[in-house]
Amino acid sequence: MNDTILDDLMNSQQLVIAMLEISAEDPSARVGAWDLRDIAAHLAATERDCYVPRIRAIAAAENPTFEVFTNDGTDFSGIHLDDAVDEWTATRTMLLGYVKTLEADQRTVLSGRHARYGDVTVDRYLEIALQHDRDHLRGLERLPGRPTR
Repeated sequence: MNDTILDDLMNSQQLVIAMLEISAEDPSARVGAWDLRDIAAHLAATERDCYVPRIRAIAAAENPTFEVFTNDGTDFSGIHLDDAVDEWTATRTMLLGYVKTLEADQRTVLSGRHARYGDVTVDRYLEIALQHDRDHLRGLERLPGRPTR
């Protein structure tokens, strides 16, 4: 069981949020088709609607099967950037707190089956979440005039 992933997830979230805040003053800031609000709302919804229930199902020994999750077509226009960031922060904090309560076998032995990734444990799903954060961070780092890490 590797708790480094928990620290990495907190750090990656803080970096994404910092990049969102740095770019928030530019109303034209976009990564592809998404503006900053869309990105933050997408991250919050993915955490809430995908990672939390799936990790809980794996840890509960339900041996779940997962399709590829997407909320790319969701209309996030009614959500404010700050509200999305607050929700994502609260949900990530709750999720990591939950994971810390799990026994080693709940994190590393019990699994579900993902359509793209195959067998996934809780720790593997946390790695998927971290990669998702990093993908969005790379997009934000490419915004014109933005400092990079």
